[in-house]
Amino acid sequence: MVTTDTGSDTNSFEQHCYYHPNVETRLRCSRCEKPICPRCMVSTPVGYRCPDCARGPKPMQYQTSTTGLAKAVVSGIAVAFAVGVIWGLYPAWQFYMVVLLGFGVAEAMAWAANYKRGRELQIAAWGCVLLGIIVSKVVLAWDDPVLTMDLLLNNASQPGVLDAFQLEPIPDYLFLAIPFVIGYIRFK
Repeated sequence: MVTTDTGSDTNSFEQHCYYHPNVETRLRCSRCEKPICPRCMVSTPVGYRCPDCARGPKPMQYQTSTTGLAKAVVSGIAVAFAVGVIWGLYPAWQFYMVVLLGFGVAEAMAWAANYKRGRELQIAAWGCVLLGIIVSKVVLAWDDPVLTMDLLLNNASQPGVLDAFQLEPIPDYLFLAIPFVIGYIRFK
């Protein structure tokens, strides 16, 4: 014996939209089966999809594995440290060193990460560039006959130590922006 209740049968298909909980709908995403309303549905060649499924998966170019990211960071640190030491020894070559720092870190990291891209590589590149800048300032201060490592480590608040790490407002900030921009664009 089968009974059907026509009144409850039409309402049993009504569900609330996944993205707009106050909207009742009968539509479903053709891929993940989430209930969707006409406001959030996206028309695709294979039917209506929710915004998440319509966006599609993240392209392989932007999927960096943990080991790939670790290799990229190690490569970036090595290049940043080397360029920072050279820059500290030859501070008059500032423009060339910031370009070398930016391109060196970006290309070494790209090579180590199998030429992937993404936000995590951008942030790692910025960190490596910052490390290179810090290393250059430490090497520059270390090479100074007035400053010693003991003075750098134990009395960092003294005026002579702070002066060694000061930046000239316009040229230094413009030059220091170059490697950060290179890292941003390379992994965009």
